[in-house]
Amino acid sequence: MRRRPMLMARIKARGNNKPIRTIGIVGAHQGAGVTFTALMIGMYLSERLGEDTALLECNNHGDFNRIQSAYAWSSEVSGGFSFHQLTCYKEVMPNQYATILNQNYENIILDLGVGHNTNLEEFLRCSIKIIIGGLAPWNQDKLLEFAKEREELYRNRSIIYLLPYNDRSTIKRLRGKLSGHIYGVPYEKEPTMISKKTCKIFNSIFTF
Repeated sequence: MRRRPMLMARIKARGNNKPIRTIGIVGAHQGAGVTFTALMIGMYLSERLGEDTALLECNNHGDFNRIQSAYAWSSEVSGGFSFHQLTCYKEVMPNQYATILNQNYENIILDLGVGHNTNLEEFLRCSIKIIIGGLAPWNQDKLLEFAKEREELYRNRSIIYLLPYNDRSTIKRLRGKLSGHIYGVPYEKEPTMISKKTCKIFNSIFTF
């Protein structure tokens, strides 16, 4: 019997009237920019929409320690740090999920790192599923290979693909080869200060 992922099981068990928006983010390959994108989304949801948001580091990369050192966060919490309505939790373990869920967040973002079979089930249970692909042509090929090797992704029309800095012709080509929704994301130098163009894209994804 397949083990039910703990985080999604606890979310479904809460029975609140307002459903929690759960956002799973994976990369199709190393260096795709999962954590950078996850932080942008977290800042958009918390600062732009004013929603209480938790960003979980569901991998052992240690990037959240570096993020904490890079910015002046307003406060520290157990296992993480926060800025206004965004709270980031470092290297989250399964036994921490219950504590995080009890904080009544409106959004829970899972930074799952590079997508692989061990985190795929957790990813697919999220209400919003995002795959990040790279800019280079060979990384676009990696994205296609990543999806085609996983039938549950390849035929899933609810998947959202975010591709950095890609032009319309590239997006059009990939739309002919992938199911789901594909967006080209403008270049952002700073993940905590996203542009109006990126906000417009996020608005079409997260406001419904």
